[in-house]
Formats: sequence, C-alpha cells, structure tokens
Amino acid sequence: MSATIAVITRTKNRPVLLKRAMESVANQTFREWLHVVVLDVGVTPAVEELVASFVRRDPGRYCVLHNDKPCTIEASSNRAIRETASRYVTFHDDDDAWHPDFLKKTVQFLEMEKRIPKLAGVITHAVRVVEKVENDRILTIHQEDFNTWIDCIRLFRMLAINMFPPISFVYRRDALDKVGLYREDLPPLADWEFNIRFLLHYEIGVIRERLAFYHHREADAAAEYSNSVVSELDHHVQWTAVLQNEWLRQDLATGRVGIGAMSYLARHFEILHMQTEKLIHRDSRSKRSLLNRIFGKAQH
Repeated sequence: MSATIAVITRTKNRPVLLKRAMESVANQTFREWLHVVVLDVGVTPAVEELVASFVRRDPGRYCVLHNDKPCTIEASSNRAIRETASRYVTFHDDDDAWHPDFLKKTVQFLEMEKRIPKLAGVITHAVRVVEKVENDRILTIHQEDFNTWIDCIRLFRMLAINMFPPISFVYRRDALDKVGLYREDLPPLADWEFNIRFLLHYEIGVIRERLAFYHHREADAAAEYSNSVVSELDHHVQWTAVLQNEWLRQDLATGRVGIGAMSYLARHFEILHMQTEKLIHRDSRSKRSLLNRIFGKAQH
C-alpha cells in the first residue's frame, strides 16, 4: 500500500491509549497518509474491534499487520517499513499525540525547504505530558516543554543525548537506502542509534512549533501503561554503556577517533552543561530572593 506518508503505530493491549493515538492521526489536516497499525500477537478483542472501527470509518487509509509471534518494537517497525511504500515515514507511538497540523507542516517543510543541504528529515518541538490512567480514563497531571530549546540538530549533541522522541520526527523513505533500518538488538536505544546513523548522512531540520505531544505515565503505572523511559531507566543506562562501548571498540580497532570517542566527549560535555545550568539557576533564584528581601524591607 502507498501514500505520501506512512504513519506507523506499534501496539498490543492498550486500547485506551491507542484510541487517542488513532484519533490523533485521523484528525490530521493533511490527508495523504496511510496509517500502518502493527498488532503484536495476543491482542485482545477490544483492541481488534477498536482498530476495525477506524478502518470501517475511513476505508483505504489503514494497513493492519498482525505479528504471528512476539516481536520487539524495532522488528515491528522494520516490518511496517518493508510492507508499505510512501515518500515519507513517521512513527506515532500508541501513547502519544499530534497537533492536527503536524503532518501538514512537516511534509510541507520537507517539500519546500531548499536552503539546508542534504535535508532528509524534520522534527517539531514537543510538549511532555505527564499523566495517569484510572478506570480507563486518561488524567493529565501536568505539561511542560520538552525540547523547545532546540534550534538545529547537531550530530555532536545527538551523540550525547537523544534530542527528540519518535513522535516529533518525519523523514524521507529513500534515506533508508543509506541509513538502513532499525537495529533489533538494541531494544531501549534503537531510536537514538538510528538518529545518529541518520545524521552521519543527512541533515534534520527543525520546526519551532509545539506540534508533538510526548506522553509519560508515572513510574508506578500498571505494566501495560508504563513508559520504558520511565520504568526502565536503569536498563537505558546500561544499554547506553553497551552501545558506547561498541562504538569505542570500533574506534580502537581502526586506530581512528570516531563516534566512540566523540560520544564519550559529548556525554561529558552534556553532563557539565546540565550541572552548570543548575548552578546558574540556583544562583539566579538566590539573587532574586535577596532583592525581594531588600526591596521588601525598603517598602515597610
């Protein structure tokens, strides 16, 4: 099946969240999309019926794939890419959401922007939404800017941290000819590793608008509703070391400075940057507090 953009969603048994995700795609003002929904083995009838209801509502816009055995998210991603055709690709996780103009503005950017050489992808700024699920209802706890400090995507900074979530990213399918698919042996870090490989070949533009909503559940959320980035933080830390060690071994084997050494440097600079920002913020609050006390006394 083909469309201008393939929107890929991988899911299992989270119908409450999946309904919001599918509505997020269905409500896009840009209409030349194909929503590829990959259902892992063992989905409940409720999930099957939910997906079927969207298919009935708008036939021809959906491609539903069923895994016949348990698959990692990355394996499902690669299957969805292989079994569809489109000019652009994006991932809409089953717990996230978009502004209605997300696809319109990202596709327009990729088709119209000529000033950036080797441009093959674009992100938008994102909002982090902290929420919880109670009695099949999604309750928002608070929202905050997630990555609105980003003005451009630098490879060096990406080697330190994953600068954006999948819900923010749209890219040209033909870039995969050089970049390759997602690594299925890096479950927690496949997106980050893919983004780095992408930047080794291409540039990623930035739309400075909050068009993506990156949803997190609290750490004590039920297993089916948890986020790996929240509930498996230690796992992410360990896999980061595994990946960086792999890169560094490649550097040592070739006798050249490559992304292994650069990733360690970038990570240390990032830590130093965060610590410095905390000190500046703390000192700034101390100065404000002192001024308030001085002027407060002066007023009495």
